[in-house]
Amino acid sequence: MAVKKWADVRERHIEAIGSDVVKAESAQLLARVRGHNLAEVRRRHHLTQRQVAQSMGVSVGRVSQIEHGDLSGLDVLDRYITALGGQLGLVATFGDEQLKVG
Repeated sequence: MAVKKWADVRERHIEAIGSDVVKAESAQLLARVRGHNLAEVRRRHHLTQRQVAQSMGVSVGRVSQIEHGDLSGLDVLDRYITALGGQLGLVATFGDEQLKVG
């Protein structure tokens, strides 16, 4: 049996489904992981979704959407993090150089 390289197998599958689909699904999975991480921080701070929703001025359903990766923009992320008692910071990266912008 011939040994197959992962890169070759991966490339064949990407070609079969299309690179746009792979990129979109990768982005969606990453968003879900980030949402899950936000929910974990909320739990470590002993806050309920209801408490976060009240602080943000949104519904509990909206908080659930955020925690499932449905972020519509940085303003929503900022409000969510503020509701947890945190502060959102932004860093721009240029190779080896980083610039704190927020």
